[in-house]
Amino acid sequence: MKIRILVLSLLIALCVFSAFLFQNIIRHNTFDTSKEYLEDVALLYAGTFKVKINDQLSMLESQARYFSDIDMDDYNTLKKTIMSTKGVGEFKRIAVANSSGMTINYDGKSSGNIIMRDYFKKAMLGRPQVSSSISIDEDGERVLSLAVPIFQSEKVVGVIVGTFSYSVLDDIFSVDTFRGQGYSFLVDKDGLILVGSQSSKRLCFEENWIDFLIKNKALSDSQLSYVLKHISTDRTDYVTYEVFGKSRVMIYTPVFLNDWYVLSVVPAEYINRQQSGILRITILFFVIIGGAIIGFIFMIMTLIKHSQQIERDNVRYAASTESSKLLIFEFDFEHQVIEFTGNSSWLFGRKVKSLPLSNFSLVEKNLHESERDLLTRIKDFVASGETSYASEFRVMADNGEYVWFRLTGTLTRGSDNKPQRFFGNVANVNDQVVHELELKEMAETDLLSGLLNKTFMEKKVSEKIAYDDCIGAMYMIDLDNFKQVNDRIGHSAGDKAICDAAMKLKLVFSEKDFISRLGGDEFCIFLGLKKSIDEEKAKEIILEKAKILGSILLDYYNSEDIQVKVSASIGISLYPKDGKNYKSLFECADSALYYVKKHGKDSFALFDDSKMKKGGESIYGV
Repeated sequence: MKIRILVLSLLIALCVFSAFLFQNIIRHNTFDTSKEYLEDVALLYAGTFKVKINDQLSMLESQARYFSDIDMDDYNTLKKTIMSTKGVGEFKRIAVANSSGMTINYDGKSSGNIIMRDYFKKAMLGRPQVSSSISIDEDGERVLSLAVPIFQSEKVVGVIVGTFSYSVLDDIFSVDTFRGQGYSFLVDKDGLILVGSQSSKRLCFEENWIDFLIKNKALSDSQLSYVLKHISTDRTDYVTYEVFGKSRVMIYTPVFLNDWYVLSVVPAEYINRQQSGILRITILFFVIIGGAIIGFIFMIMTLIKHSQQIERDNVRYAASTESSKLLIFEFDFEHQVIEFTGNSSWLFGRKVKSLPLSNFSLVEKNLHESERDLLTRIKDFVASGETSYASEFRVMADNGEYVWFRLTGTLTRGSDNKPQRFFGNVANVNDQVVHELELKEMAETDLLSGLLNKTFMEKKVSEKIAYDDCIGAMYMIDLDNFKQVNDRIGHSAGDKAICDAAMKLKLVFSEKDFISRLGGDEFCIFLGLKKSIDEEKAKEIILEKAKILGSILLDYYNSEDIQVKVSASIGISLYPKDGKNYKSLFECADSALYYVKKHGKDSFALFDDSKMKKGGESIYGV
């Protein structure tokens, strides 16, 4: 009997000791798992926020290009150009400022002088900037200002500024985690809360979380010093503190923008409740079935991680503002798998939650043929050591047309600088890109004829002869008697004559050739031929084009009993014989044209340096 009692006592002691030991293991594992998930949430918020900001900066940079060729001190030109930016991106207001800081917004009104603003000063040094502090706009609303420099001839001549409402940023941080118990903030290095403090359900840190913790003696001096040291060196870590009689766990992680941080907080009580619930179940089963309880605990822990993975998906989904136009994804470098949140059917033809990298061909097959190196470009970005990525590509829609999308994301790396995760999104930007292409076409073409204008003609021809091994010819054309059409019949007839000539030029030359209107009744064409064509054959083609031009441009314009004959005088220079750059070709063709005008008009002539003076008197004054 004594032996049985001793054995029973030993068994009871062993069970109690095992239960106590198991309890500590469960508590430790539950806390580590919760902390790991809280860190993931903080990184996700930081990545989503930075992607949002970089996406808006990219939009501003695309708009800044339309100011690269205009007079920044010409109010009317600035006003006309800035008004075309209305509706771009998620900006509340977009304005342009010249080098003196004077602004004009897209309503055509001044937003005041911003020369003393920190983001203006830094943007004038040549880099996109985000304002480092909260400002209040004329509507009394808290805004964040984004500024992008405007370059002309590699010199910064002004800045384009977009104001970004903090209410939009607050939406990113409005999703509570841990069943509504957890929450996140965006703060600066001095502790000032920038975004995420508006929810009445949260424990509000007032305006400055560092001052709040000091005031309530939530951390010891050594703990606070430890946290501030990590923040100053862009470290990610956690701290446990107590305030108002309750303990909380806080993760802090850098955004790598303006020394800002994301804080994610969860009450320790929530973690303890999870621990208590798990412990009651596990201890009960431990007593009943002994050793089988260990396998059951592993199953419980797996369920917890699975539940947190589902919640992580929900956070990503809530960060999306338009589920039909925005697809959130995360790439895990360790497992080489892409996980999607949102509507992925436009990309695959069906909803896909995860995709191994080895199956990326499912994406490539719908890409435009010129963008099928997308995966190679992303791999080059990862190897470059950078952390922010953005590119645009086209995907075939159900109707067979290609739609523009923008891919942006943030790469996180481990302590050994190896890539760990890539958080990003794919957004439908078709309307914006089409709008930008339309603005680009407007900037490059002559409004009346639809041909290239003088500036872009010189640019495109110069690029062609600099990078393409070819031979060719430049044609300078002047419409004879055009002034009589305007004076005797009217300017509407003159406009028709210009449009008729432009249409005929397009019939004679191909899309690979460059056709421009220099102004008035003056046109210029550059015909490019393959280097492999025989010189005599090339000259024959060039002269045959000139004959066709002389014939097709001959026309008559009538009004009642008035008739005006319009013909064409054409001067031709050869590349590279008469010149190896745009200016030389232009001068030679211009001299040949002057020769034709001087000797009876309505004809054509090749430049001949024995008869014509290169760079001689111009009939245009060009």
